[in-house]
Amino acid sequence: MAIEAKDLSYSYGKTIALENLSFKIDDGEIIAILGPNGAGKTTLLKCILGLLRANGEISVLGRDPRKDKKVLNMISYVPQRSSLSIDLPIKVLDVLKMTCKEIDSEILRHLELENKLDLLFRELSGGFQQRVLIARALMKRPKVLLLDEPFNGVDVLSQKRIVEVLERSGATTLVVVHNINPVLHAVHRVMLLNKKLVAFGKANEVFRRENMVKVYGAEIPLVVCEEGVVHPLYGDQHG
Repeated sequence: MAIEAKDLSYSYGKTIALENLSFKIDDGEIIAILGPNGAGKTTLLKCILGLLRANGEISVLGRDPRKDKKVLNMISYVPQRSSLSIDLPIKVLDVLKMTCKEIDSEILRHLELENKLDLLFRELSGGFQQRVLIARALMKRPKVLLLDEPFNGVDVLSQKRIVEVLERSGATTLVVVHNINPVLHAVHRVMLLNKKLVAFGKANEVFRRENMVKVYGAEIPLVVCEEGVVHPLYGDQHG
């Protein structure tokens, strides 16, 4: 078992962010986490990291991250790109070396970064910046990978490359998304979150009218693709 939570709760003062979450995530699963703004998605990632001391039980790779900080050596976390301030005139190679002892040429190749190493990070497109950050996270060889909205402001080709490398990594991956469609066919299960855990399971089990109303407070159109997988159509609504 990679991650297990029981009655996990967290509040910012009197404001409840997470309430009595219980779930189990197996080794190697790719999990998508969806919910509206303020649903507790980023808070959940930080609880898994042990950055927030939640109430209840939380186990990551058999350890409590609130007490055993050694587990952080087995986790990589990529926060929202908008929360980062890598605006210094540093090269892509230097960004990678911030946390990586060895540069993995295979990861660079899959993310098409081999020819970007001498470029300034801040001058890359949003898509390539995200590729660099994910490459850096993967070069740590994590057993658990946490990604917070990695597809925001990222072009379709970069989305495709990122999904491919996540599938190849073998790491247990939790990815917060506001639009699941770029990654939907790669994920094993979907978590619908709005402070409480509304639904957790396969896409076709989770994406039901009643669940979407509970999470978003409105009906979200659902369509079935040629492969028989249910896709939510968000339009411009941020989820």
